[in-house]
Amino acid sequence: MKIYASYLTKISALMLLAAIGNFTRADDPAPKAAAEKPATEKSASEKSAPEKTETDKPLDVKLKTVDEATAKKAEEQFEAGRNAFFQGDYAGAIEKLKSAVNSNPEKLGYKLLLAKAYRYSKQEDEAVKLLEEILKNNAEHVEAGIELSELLSPQKQPDRVIAVLQPLLKFKHDYPVYHLLAEASFQKENFDDARKYYEEAIRLNNKNGDDHYQLGRIYLNQKRFAKAAASYEVAGALGHDSGVYHFQLASIYFNLHNYLGNVQTAEIRGGNVGEIKENYLLIDPLPGTKDSFFVAGPRSAIFQAVKARLMGINDFQLRFLEANAWYSARRYAKADPIYKELEADVKPGDAGLFWYYWATTALGLDDYENYLARLNKAIVAEPETYKSTLADAYVTVANRYHQQGEGTKYLEFLRKAVGVNPLSARLHLLLGDAYWLDNSREKALEQYKLVLELEQDHPQRVRLLNRIRGQEETTGATIAGD
Repeated sequence: MKIYASYLTKISALMLLAAIGNFTRADDPAPKAAAEKPATEKSASEKSAPEKTETDKPLDVKLKTVDEATAKKAEEQFEAGRNAFFQGDYAGAIEKLKSAVNSNPEKLGYKLLLAKAYRYSKQEDEAVKLLEEILKNNAEHVEAGIELSELLSPQKQPDRVIAVLQPLLKFKHDYPVYHLLAEASFQKENFDDARKYYEEAIRLNNKNGDDHYQLGRIYLNQKRFAKAAASYEVAGALGHDSGVYHFQLASIYFNLHNYLGNVQTAEIRGGNVGEIKENYLLIDPLPGTKDSFFVAGPRSAIFQAVKARLMGINDFQLRFLEANAWYSARRYAKADPIYKELEADVKPGDAGLFWYYWATTALGLDDYENYLARLNKAIVAEPETYKSTLADAYVTVANRYHQQGEGTKYLEFLRKAVGVNPLSARLHLLLGDAYWLDNSREKALEQYKLVLELEQDHPQRVRLLNRIRGQEETTGATIAGD
């Protein structure tokens, strides 16, 4: 996954100002003694090579003790380089700072500003080389580690960033270190480490909305929806705002079953249903009033889904989520047209769930024909998931017709249910009782006998036997009397 926030521009200026105070301080680390080597005769090629100027000498020369005059000259060169740096003359700054470093290589502040000058002039390889040199000789130099990690980029080279920064944790408990480690771990999809680092970064600095957003994404990935919602809400309060953000927050609220939130009424002058106005989604007009509506607030799946759509995200998954939020809140009339709009774009992976939701939407609208037709499409798409629901779907439709007093339809759909699952004692019992109520006693007794064939110790065995025997005795007496 990609990280949308970059730490680079936000921290560089702060680190730069902090570093300036260290460039000329007397508390820079003491120079390391250079090991003396015996003089050796120069080769012919060395004799013929032109002498290097001060600024051409490599920066990895061994540290040496400089005399007062040389140190003063180096400081003057540094001051000139620093002035050029802050005037945006990075080429001039590099020239002066290289001279300062070569004159007094023990001054880490000189090297650090030179590395920054390389960075600002897009000579990133030179900056990386110099920062690595600083860390090689001064493993505890946190600022150099941060600068190097920004250059390497947590998104581009997360392994190297982690290798640079993890050792620095024992030297300084600092927000930038945890922030960059979090970004690098996130990039590697090591979400447990990323979560740990983001949580600590936020503890040290809770005003970075991007940190809260990224932590929320981790919680969402780990299905910790309540924590994800809290992080997203803080990120939004700190100014994080995008279509993707609202889409993700909609899915979080949906998984928390917070479909419409706390629906209330509000007076919104000039408002229209479906708009977001005054931070409310206008759901329906309030009957008998003007400019008053039932509204949903930001802490709801439907508000966030509509907000994401209004911000330009209009793909299938978002619209499907929007429809499902209406469906789950039993607002079937609002869900139905969205499902209809999406029908042509359904992919095989979504087909089973799509047709099942749209089928039960039709049931909610008392459209039994489309309920069963769409359920059959769900069964075709995912037979292992939905085939077992068909018999109960027929029972549901049968009961709806029974409630409406349509006995013929009631019996028709119970027979269909038994046809789908003929080994269900429960379904045979339902059909038998329906026949009994219809005074079709022989058909009822046949179903009761099948119940007992399937389950000899059925909980209603005594009732069924009484009906079977009583009806058979009555039938036999009538025959004998004839």
